[in-house]
Amino acid sequence: MIGTHLAFGGIALFWLGVLARVRKDRGAPKWSLGPDTPLPEGVDLAALPRLVVVIPARDEAANISACVRALAASDHPHLEIVVFDDGSTDGTGELAAAAVARAEDVGGGRIRARVVRGGGEPLPEGWKGKPWALQRATRDLDADWVVFVDADVRVHPACLSRVHARALADGVDFLSGFGKLEMVGFWEKVIQPSVGGLILAGNNLDAVNDPARTDAVIANGQLILVRRAAYEAVGGHGAVRADILDDVGLARAFRAHGFLLRVLFLRELFSCRMYTSFRELWLGWTKNLYAGMGYSLGRVAFLAGFILYEFVWMWVALVAGLVTGNTVWIAWGAALVVLSQLARLWLDGIFGQDRRFGILQPVGALLLVGLVVDSARRSRRGAVVWKGRTYAALPDQAARAELVPAPVSDPSHDSGDAPAAPGANDPVTGPHAAEGDAVPAAPADGAAPPDGGGVAEGTPSAPKSSFDRGKHGLHL
Repeated sequence: MIGTHLAFGGIALFWLGVLARVRKDRGAPKWSLGPDTPLPEGVDLAALPRLVVVIPARDEAANISACVRALAASDHPHLEIVVFDDGSTDGTGELAAAAVARAEDVGGGRIRARVVRGGGEPLPEGWKGKPWALQRATRDLDADWVVFVDADVRVHPACLSRVHARALADGVDFLSGFGKLEMVGFWEKVIQPSVGGLILAGNNLDAVNDPARTDAVIANGQLILVRRAAYEAVGGHGAVRADILDDVGLARAFRAHGFLLRVLFLRELFSCRMYTSFRELWLGWTKNLYAGMGYSLGRVAFLAGFILYEFVWMWVALVAGLVTGNTVWIAWGAALVVLSQLARLWLDGIFGQDRRFGILQPVGALLLVGLVVDSARRSRRGAVVWKGRTYAALPDQAARAELVPAPVSDPSHDSGDAPAAPGANDPVTGPHAAEGDAVPAAPADGAAPPDGGGVAEGTPSAPKSSFDRGKHGLHL
């Protein structure tokens, strides 16, 4: 009997802890940034240095026009937008060309914009798709600061200026943050809060922003601002060439090299609709989750058990108690269901989620367990598929070794012929080094972009590389 009470009491403590944590974070604005946040003392908006926005885009026809349009509305005074078309086959390049032409017209000389074509050839040996695209996209940029923005992100007009000013004021070399997660479809509203809630519950920004905490590293690839000199010093995206979680890996590389990081809540500054269907949700999260757990089956088992214990068992206990007449199970199950639902209603209100879906929380939890298990299965079989590419998961030790390799020189800065060496497909020495020629923008009266954009309501957006691997195990 004592064991039963302790087990149920553990669930109650978890939910009370979640409520206390959210309340504490809401009262600590030092890690939050919004459009109305005053500019740091001594920072003049008009004097912000030049900033280049790099958008990696592979088959993003549904997003690229709205993304560029939102960026073009930025109040940043010195902006360049570079769309890197990574071998798209759905017309992304053409839509991007039309969008950047309109961006330059809207900017009135304040904004430069261009499209770079990357080609659709196979990846060089040892590279994942996004790091390879960004490594090429950052060649020959004329700016001391670069911000990487995903095509499914919509920025507030004040977003770029505020994060840039904050980075300068804080003296950091790397800044990322959590925006709002836009959820439209049924399965998005069922699954995404479970994933996003788990991430927020496991990441203490006091620890993440502590330079001494090498075990507490997180980043969100939807928006990452870097100082160019620091980025090149760590080897650029070559430092995470083989990492599925390239954003967390890049953050870890910066910290390992002694550069300063900042991660903030940016819910009012950008939004992101990560996935638009159940299939996209499943493929997207199964790509990331096992990598985020350090390719460890032990961590998979632990996380699956934790989710079932904290989110599902109370419902099982309530039903089992009603069926068997066990009053202890009925009392505890009912109390915990009420507690968890009240907490969910409060959290949904804070983050602008659809409160009607709170009752489906155990369904979302069960699907999350399925995602975790299937991610391990797919990764171990080399069947992680994303954007038309299939990736084989790295063994745990190899993955760790790839996180912070020695800096890699960019081939565009080399003079003369690339030296012949083993692994000719490596971009440092191989034939791919010359890719990425700029193409002229389409006329302003080109293809009309799809509607979209604006900052939508939702939870803090879950970074696509959502899990860090700290010395204490899972760091969500």
